[in-house]
Amino acid sequence: MIDKNKIKEIVEAYLAAEQKEDLFLVEVKVSKANVITVAIDGDNGVKVDDCISLSRHIESQMDRDKEDFELTVMSFGLEEYFTMPRQFVKNVSQNIEVIDKEGERRDGVLAEADNEFILITTKKDKEGVRLPYADIEKARVIIKF
Repeated sequence: MIDKNKIKEIVEAYLAAEQKEDLFLVEVKVSKANVITVAIDGDNGVKVDDCISLSRHIESQMDRDKEDFELTVMSFGLEEYFTMPRQFVKNVSQNIEVIDKEGERRDGVLAEADNEFILITTKKDKEGVRLPYADIEKARVIIKF
């Protein structure tokens, strides 16, 4: 089985070497059958070309003769839950859904975010509720049409 940390190192090295500071790794999954899924996000979004370039780079660093694998590189989906503070920072001023560790759900506007906490304003609480990341079970952008 391919080592997930090896893929992470390849991705991080590529982003640094290509000066892609606006892009960041969100997640790497490797199944027992060597199906690799890499999800990236970007402060200004992710272009299809970014995924293609990264995929080609990862493949160039792997040896298919040694271990066969399937690779998918994709942008972080809108329906996915955030996994790191940088995703909150990127989405300041967006409508989000937050579920805390006690199961309480808050829908509102992400007013602030840094490396330690978020501030979400809701219809009930215009001043906002400050939540440390440790108290957040899951959160994601809410798409309104």
